[in-house]
Amino acid sequence: MHKLETLLEHSNELPSLPEIYVRVSELLETENSDAQQIGEAVQTDPSLTGRVLKMINSAYYGLPNEIFSISQAISLLGRQQIKQILMGSVLSGVFTEINSVDFSMRDFWQHSIKTAIIARHLAMQNAQIIDHEAFFTAGLLHDIGRLVLAKEVPDLLPEIDELVEINGLNIIQAEEEKLGVTHIDVGEALMRKWGIPSLITQCVVKHHEIDHVGPFAVDTSMVYLANNLSKLDLLEDEDEMQKTIITIANWQQTGCTLEQIDIACRLADEQWLDVMESLGMIDLEIDDEPFF
Repeated sequence: MHKLETLLEHSNELPSLPEIYVRVSELLETENSDAQQIGEAVQTDPSLTGRVLKMINSAYYGLPNEIFSISQAISLLGRQQIKQILMGSVLSGVFTEINSVDFSMRDFWQHSIKTAIIARHLAMQNAQIIDHEAFFTAGLLHDIGRLVLAKEVPDLLPEIDELVEINGLNIIQAEEEKLGVTHIDVGEALMRKWGIPSLITQCVVKHHEIDHVGPFAVDTSMVYLANNLSKLDLLEDEDEMQKTIITIANWQQTGCTLEQIDIACRLADEQWLDVMESLGMIDLEIDDEPFF
């Protein structure tokens, strides 16, 4: 049995979320807890507090006035939005032991953040979707299984890339052939361990699927589309950009117009670096190798 298959059978060996995230999440879900209590809990970790406030005050949210405290942020943005910001703020610290020369952490987070920004903007175009921040989290987490692969089997990553680039396999086929499991399998196991809601988990599981059915069909199609859009080169000419967008299979399933999708891509291109810096990922090494 491959070590990754063993890892999936013994989920206690998968990475855990920091205790501070678990503790604050419980408070956010508790009705009788107030904003001051939650703020005090976050502030026991000064580094986390700084990242959360930096994210809230970034251009990504575009708030008219600066926010100076977590309790103020909770009152203004709401508990669910703060919980999603917390997730983004702790993620980079969960995977600190990845030192593979064949895996660029910066490229990984750039792709994930651009996917997150696009997915959130697409969700905002749908009047029936209330929790837009869940789509930011889904975009941020969609490839999280790849981080586990980079940590557990770094020596096999070049062989997987070779199967994609030379043999013409897609990433799922290449991982299956080389490892017996995929980053989707690992990501799903991680979502279960972390207690991530079903909507986000389904987006992680189905971000490579072209056809989307079931109760989360529109939701998963948005993260699928965002994942593909984030890999495109941004074209200045809107007509040319839209011609590129329609080459992505089933782009219409999100219900968004080409103009809305184009705007989402441009926002991601403008904001990803600011978000990366706010979440404490800016000091990650730059790698010239492209992220797939």
